[in-house]
Amino acid sequence: MTPRGESPSDDDVDDARDAASAEALLGLFMLVSALVYVDRGIASSAAVSGAPRSAREPAGRGLQGALGCSYAAYGALNAAFMIGLLSGAPAFSAMANKACAFRLIAIGLAMAAVGELGCALAPTCGWAFAARALVGAGEASFIALAAPFIDDKAPKGAKTMWLAMFYACVPFGVAFGIFFGGAVAPTMGWRAPFALNAVATIPVALFCFMSPPVRMRGVGERACESSGGSRGAREGGSLFRACGRDCKELFKYEVYVVTIFGYAVYTAVIGVYAVWGPKAGFSIFKDYLRTSTRADMVLGGVTVVSGIAGTLGGGTAVDVFGSSMTNALRTCAAAAFAGFIFLELAFRCTNFHAFVAFLLFGQMFAFFLQAPVNAVVLWSVPPRLRPLACSMTTVTIHLLGDVPTPPLFGHVLERDGPPTPARWRHTCAAITMLFVVAAAVFERAARRAVDAPD
Repeated sequence: MTPRGESPSDDDVDDARDAASAEALLGLFMLVSALVYVDRGIASSAAVSGAPRSAREPAGRGLQGALGCSYAAYGALNAAFMIGLLSGAPAFSAMANKACAFRLIAIGLAMAAVGELGCALAPTCGWAFAARALVGAGEASFIALAAPFIDDKAPKGAKTMWLAMFYACVPFGVAFGIFFGGAVAPTMGWRAPFALNAVATIPVALFCFMSPPVRMRGVGERACESSGGSRGAREGGSLFRACGRDCKELFKYEVYVVTIFGYAVYTAVIGVYAVWGPKAGFSIFKDYLRTSTRADMVLGGVTVVSGIAGTLGGGTAVDVFGSSMTNALRTCAAAAFAGFIFLELAFRCTNFHAFVAFLLFGQMFAFFLQAPVNAVVLWSVPPRLRPLACSMTTVTIHLLGDVPTPPLFGHVLERDGPPTPARWRHTCAAITMLFVVAAAVFERAARRAVDAPD
């Protein structure tokens, strides 16, 4: 702070400018994160309002009826998105070594917008499968590259909180997507929310592409001084050979490896809740919720409140008690176990208001670990490996987590005929038990991190 009566020095002006630039970048990435996850909420809302074709309803309802998707096939659409994400994440992280990472985010957002339009225009389930894969591949650029930028720009002592603010946009985006889909689909059809989200994403992609590039510490710094991303594309073979060497080095960091395994187990549960959670609540308490739109509004509201409170709470806790990997991992372990207890209680409730209360606390604790676990991913590896660490985290948690579980969950639901409320309860309670496994893995990673540099 400049003493009264003295003019600010050039260093003070530069510091203020850098702080404002960092805050603007955080704000931009929070907006993009919300748009990215609105898509997930729209897809979840489409599950609530949809129903497959059957003898009772020959035409079905919504997306499932229009495209002829069974419960298992609808779960496969989520797997298609994840296939795109798994392919795109390592590709974009490899290109970030030679191309400007900020430009790559813009290109990925444009791809995601095209995929969203493909979802809106899909005539068949196969078409929708390909469109969802393109959305996932495009979003991979942002998911792989945004967090290292934030870790670079965040002030010391507040890095986890900045990550928490960024990740708080995940539940907000998902919940807004559920609200949005539930409000728009009854009057404009299930295709409209996908199309409108694409229209909202396009100008943001153009803004990122036209803005001055932002350097990321340790990767692609020279590329940001030139015009671009073409060099990385021309050198694809060498890039992926280098990526292979970096992957071999990356998986030598034990704390990182154990952490992402725990994260994958956690994601196996979260993936089911993201795809089937609103549908489960609506099916169990249909007499109270009455319509799919009301279910979207009520359960989406629970998600946004619990998600934002939990994510910000996790980031605050780590910064308050010390921004170390050990503290972050023990926060993850405690949050996963608490989430298990409250979600198990939720699906054993027969009273709707008790269900909502337990669901709110269960989801809050589940989101509590979002910022800490991603902070550990960034802190457990050298700076130059952070984009690859984020990408391989994305690949691992989805490949072992929420790629297989939503279709498997859907298969179990319809194994003996149309799913009953009791089967919804038992299946949700069973998958939630994986949170206990995640808690144990995070605690093991915390013990491994004791002697590691924080």
